[in-house]
Amino acid sequence: MGGRIRAAVVAATVLGLLVAAAGMAQADSASQPALRDARAAATASDGLGTAAKGGIGIAATWFTGTVAVGGTQGWTWNNAPADAAYVVGYNPAGATTSTMCQFETISSQYVQLWGGQRQFQFTLKNVGSIACGATVQLAAVSSSAYASTGGVSPGGTQTHLWNIPWHTNWVVGLNPSGATSSAACQFRVTRTWFVQPGAAGALRQFWVEVKNVGSIACQTDIRLGSTAVSYSFNIASMASGATWSTTWTNANPVTSAYLVGASPQGSYPITCQFEVTRMIYRQRINTNGTSERQITISFKNLGGTTCGGLAELQTLAA
Repeated sequence: MGGRIRAAVVAATVLGLLVAAAGMAQADSASQPALRDARAAATASDGLGTAAKGGIGIAATWFTGTVAVGGTQGWTWNNAPADAAYVVGYNPAGATTSTMCQFETISSQYVQLWGGQRQFQFTLKNVGSIACGATVQLAAVSSSAYASTGGVSPGGTQTHLWNIPWHTNWVVGLNPSGATSSAACQFRVTRTWFVQPGAAGALRQFWVEVKNVGSIACQTDIRLGSTAVSYSFNIASMASGATWSTTWTNANPVTSAYLVGASPQGSYPITCQFEVTRMIYRQRINTNGTSERQITISFKNLGGTTCGGLAELQTLAA
């Protein structure tokens, strides 16, 4: 797999490096659930939020209905503003005193249709052991363009990195272009992770991997949105390649979604690297009968040394 590296100053304190890999694999071929119209569902339930046309906050909410154990739903947010990067949260409902209701997002992508319409698509899954439902909380964060992939073949990937300030959270939005009358341009953020460079005092690095998951060669602008940090807690020290999970309790308000990042620490001179691999929203019925929303978050140590760090959360609310 060939590669090339080029650097460009993209902000006064942010440097972007591009490592482009000419991936030859075919585009994702796994079957996807039929897509439902998220904007229509939110409109019908009076769930359009303040960020429906851009900005930061909740763009829309709607209820999934009952989803079977292991069941999935695919949703499309049409006419997505060009500067919006999206985060999906859930407020599950239907737990019992013995069994939690649990939902997570298993995939998402940005799409450009012929004519220019931008869409955000995602698939949710009931990952619990009982049939139940959830209110979807689609949140938006304003973003700016930091890089362009140039033309990427179907199945091709690119990896980009940026130096970012400590104690900020980041989300990636994609703005594809190059759709034809017969095929959309489709890109997915397949991974993001955070790195503490070896040099003492250096800025964190934010790495982003994107993939052309459509059927035609096209390109995408990579857009980054940043937020402050509402809460933080320690990530346990773990060995290279290990995964550590924890549960954030009382994830309130239940009308919010959460953006989660990481600040790896304590590994100089070897880089400490963490990826957020899963976020599961859960409804728990406590012994006193009250309902509590929780988020189980999993982190993986991608680096070559045992290290820990901070998990950093930002609440995205109406």
